[in-house]
Amino acid sequence: MSTPRTLKKRVGVAGMGIMGSRMAANLVEKGFPTAVWNRTAEKCVPLADKGARIASTPRELAETSDVVITCVADPNALGRVVFAPDGILHAARAGFRLIDCSTVSPGLSRHIAEALESRGAAALEAPVTGSKMGAEKGTLLLMTGGKQEIHDELMPIMMAIGGKAIYCGPTGAASTVKLLGNTIISFMLEGLCESLVVARKAGLPGEVVLEVVRAAGFASPYYDFKGKAILKRDFDTHFSIDLLHKDQTLMLNEAAALGTSMPGLAALREVLQSARGQGWGQEDIAAVVKVLERSAGLS
Repeated sequence: MSTPRTLKKRVGVAGMGIMGSRMAANLVEKGFPTAVWNRTAEKCVPLADKGARIASTPRELAETSDVVITCVADPNALGRVVFAPDGILHAARAGFRLIDCSTVSPGLSRHIAEALESRGAAALEAPVTGSKMGAEKGTLLLMTGGKQEIHDELMPIMMAIGGKAIYCGPTGAASTVKLLGNTIISFMLEGLCESLVVARKAGLPGEVVLEVVRAAGFASPYYDFKGKAILKRDFDTHFSIDLLHKDQTLMLNEAAALGTSMPGLAALREVLQSARGQGWGQEDIAAVVKVLERSAGLS
């Protein structure tokens, strides 16, 4: 039996970007009393039209919510939302919960968790994967870090925006796992793009390459998804080059702190940096193929 609307926790969502706006829409649709905040208030209007309330600051969002979900672009944005004078931390109190779905460093996640716990509240890091279609359909995969009991407590809310939540360990573990996942994506994307560029230079149809990939032992839905986008020249943003470059930098910094070398990822970051330098940073990561095409003399 579904939980009556009146018994559902009040949920606030900070960050109305590609992912956060779709998470908020799912919460509204599934009956959670929902409030939203964004640095640019105009981005909240479509959610207000669906029934969400607009908060004027992150602090107000937290004051009027039992749980706040943050989904912002980078560590600086998250730090502002949590620690600024009008930030979430100043409304934290016993029983308050924060679910952070941003991709940030493990150290920042631990800092936020400690700050909230000092006020009797609790934080759960919960970076997500699944791109904007997963956010729209409510099928995201969440990776969580924090206390197991907080993970369990917040499952009903997480399952309103996702299809599965995997507990990774104490705070910092989930951020690390998410950065590792985006490292794997980086290598998959580069391999796909390089292969399609070489195939084009050799006069081979990209469709044939993708057909072989689908039938091979190294098949992946990711290759099919991004491969089709590249062949169609569809670079509508699901996950931007700028954001993947940010995540690669975070991963390299974490690896360096652990005394671990990641030479392959360091090289791949330079390819994305080249794309950013040519003005493609806000395009989907599939657009990195244009860097390789240009170096191969393809228009």
